[in-house]
Amino acid sequence: MKRIGFVVVFCLGWHHADASNRQWYNLTIDGKRVGYAWHDSNQQADSEVTRVDIQQLRERVSTETRVEVIRNRAGLPQRINVESAIGGNRNRWQGAFSADGQTVEVGAQGFAVSRDLVLPDRLSEALKPLWQHTRQAVEFPYFEPTAGQPVRMRAELLPSPDTVVRIRTSATFGGAIHNEVLWIGVDGRVLHREDKFYGATLVWEPCLRDCNARVNVPFDVISKLVVQSPFRIPKDAFDGPIRYVLSRIDGSTPHIPATGEQAVAMEGATAVLTVCATCGVAEPLTETDRQRYLQPNAWVQSDLPQIKSFANRYGQGRSQKEIMDNLVTAVQAHMTGAVDYLGYGSAADALRTRSGDCTEFAVLLAALARARDIPTRVAYGLVYADRFSGKKEVFSPHAWVQVWTGDRWQSYDAGIGQFDATHLALSLGNGDPRDVQTGFSDPTELRIEKLGRVR
Repeated sequence: MKRIGFVVVFCLGWHHADASNRQWYNLTIDGKRVGYAWHDSNQQADSEVTRVDIQQLRERVSTETRVEVIRNRAGLPQRINVESAIGGNRNRWQGAFSADGQTVEVGAQGFAVSRDLVLPDRLSEALKPLWQHTRQAVEFPYFEPTAGQPVRMRAELLPSPDTVVRIRTSATFGGAIHNEVLWIGVDGRVLHREDKFYGATLVWEPCLRDCNARVNVPFDVISKLVVQSPFRIPKDAFDGPIRYVLSRIDGSTPHIPATGEQAVAMEGATAVLTVCATCGVAEPLTETDRQRYLQPNAWVQSDLPQIKSFANRYGQGRSQKEIMDNLVTAVQAHMTGAVDYLGYGSAADALRTRSGDCTEFAVLLAALARARDIPTRVAYGLVYADRFSGKKEVFSPHAWVQVWTGDRWQSYDAGIGQFDATHLALSLGNGDPRDVQTGFSDPTELRIEKLGRVR
């Protein structure tokens, strides 16, 4: 599955300078330089760019995230622009604020926002009570760029040396908590930052010279994304049921959805999953969900003529199962191009380029199924397979689809070939990459403590 990689983007706004005097940062992981970032700010615009060089499947590519906040002369927000690029794949969106700043439209979705909503360019002001030692903790609504929506953020002081203030911020949405640690000088200047990047800790430190120099050794991202299996799973166990005991590395409670194929029981801070074709309790389908999972969106473009033509040509059958089996076979035969483990391409991109990993397989299959009037959602999670990650005897991030059969959701996996009991669903969505952020139990934070067959 192509991962977006959660990076909380903080356009902190302490340095008000033009591009000739922008603030540069060196970015390191495990003490090794992997990229750079820069930040510009003036009265009406605030921009931050982050660039990291990575290695995926023996190929070197660059990831870049750009966040820009535009305000009017009165200081009210007008737009927030977010663009991410991984290799040749680019995703972008824009949030447009109403004249009074009380609503924001992100694509076709609208949000009512409160007057105390904090945007990335004004985060420094929201944190000022902490680095001035007038408060121990603050909490406020924050517009999270990677989620494309307002979230709840909490910031608290951590034990600190005399010369700096350490602040931990926690952005909460979709049941997940994402933390960043800031080291701030007594004058409010950011001296050090730590946040998550594809399961690793990305460290920011101010840079004075050669800040955008070439990275010598790119970051091996896939090694951080996989989750170790307690032991090798034999092929004859794949039909299931298989029971898993999962916990989070940070000790918090994992949030994992129950489906008709996945029963979930919580035991303190651990989740017990039992997975097979019929292990869970069948979910109802509301009319709202029916419409949501039939409609096209920017990534699952089931209304495009080329998608409809492909679906009608290859999606023939006397039953829904036969239609889906034929579509799975057609997607597998079509997707013969290069594997690109990162980024997030659309169904139209996949159909045109014939390239991608499990994410492109999933969004293309979802678009084809919706074009045949079958409600379809996308599952994000883990699978015990090396088809896209190249890693043996591990659980790799993965995406597949679930279609509504009339009385339950059933999984189809064009990337691996078929659903089995090693598929662990961590999030369910509409195919929009922001679904991965807003509902995802980050696999890099998960630990599979135990697993075994259920006799």
